[in-house]
Amino acid sequence: MSSFPYPVRLLLGTGIGALGGALFAWLHLPLPWLVGALVAVAVARMAGLPAEASRLARNYAMGVVGLALGLYFTPATAAVMLANLPLLVVAALATLMVGGALALVLARLGRVDMATAWFASIPGGAADMAMLAEGYGGRPVPVAVAQLFRVCGVVILMPNIMAALGLHGDHPAIAASLPFSLPGFILFYAAGALAGLGLTRLGLKAGWLLGPLAFGALLTASGHVLSGVPTWLSAGAQVFLGAQLGSAFTRGVFGRVRHFLPAALLHVVLLMAGCALVALLLAAMLGKPPGALLLGTAPGGVAEMSLTAKTLGLDVALVVSLHVVRIFLVALLTPPVFRLLHHRPGDAAAPGE
Repeated sequence: MSSFPYPVRLLLGTGIGALGGALFAWLHLPLPWLVGALVAVAVARMAGLPAEASRLARNYAMGVVGLALGLYFTPATAAVMLANLPLLVVAALATLMVGGALALVLARLGRVDMATAWFASIPGGAADMAMLAEGYGGRPVPVAVAQLFRVCGVVILMPNIMAALGLHGDHPAIAASLPFSLPGFILFYAAGALAGLGLTRLGLKAGWLLGPLAFGALLTASGHVLSGVPTWLSAGAQVFLGAQLGSAFTRGVFGRVRHFLPAALLHVVLLMAGCALVALLLAAMLGKPPGALLLGTAPGGVAEMSLTAKTLGLDVALVVSLHVVRIFLVALLTPPVFRLLHHRPGDAAAPGE
């Protein structure tokens, strides 16, 4: 792949991703631009084509998605979210407990140490979890592969499962229905990007999404809207997100952990099933919509699951809130809980310890 100039590889990856998205949209598949780009670029990479994706473009695309999702936080919605704060915390803790319990299964089936299994099992960022695993004496490559399988597997499966079960809602696509103003959007995006940059400087890996999302949500909740986000712009952003996910697939990486792959794939299925059970139990106990809770507790990324909710007409604000709370709790609780349950004297020290 290195024989081709980087701009050529980048254009090829972006073009393949756009074609994949267009194909999936033509087939009327759920979340077509993101999933189609992911699948197309992953297939191209596995076939040996020099398809690349830009992390910088992915970050800019995250800003577009974050602003669009923030527009769902109307004043009435924000009040409902605050009233449901206990639900958000309970759901997040329950999904983390499912991940922690399945770490034992992954350790046994994948024949890996507990540090590797723990940080591979908890839904979190691939780079973050791999670094933490290495700090506790684990193996970073299996962790990164398991996290990649989790995100991509959930992104591909959840929209199709939800559509097959008929779990649709009647929430309108607010971001696309609002009038688009180019000057307003430029101001909207610039302020959101500054918020994203601030969060990333503070060490929050999802800052490029959560910064614009938080700014958009606060502005919308105050009763002000600068601009909508048109469908074509959202679709383009999703192509960059999908292409970036798909570009992580290489034959070389999988060859290094080929004996671990079956266990990692099974783990994704079990994790999805466990989180779905949590969602259905909470929906039955509290009378909440099962579709939104299924996406809100799903072990996928906040951007992908929220976009799925938007596509299916479900409560985007609830899905976003569930994932944001989980992101916070993952960062706060994952290392200390591992130390409490599994760390032993004499093990490798964690980063910064």
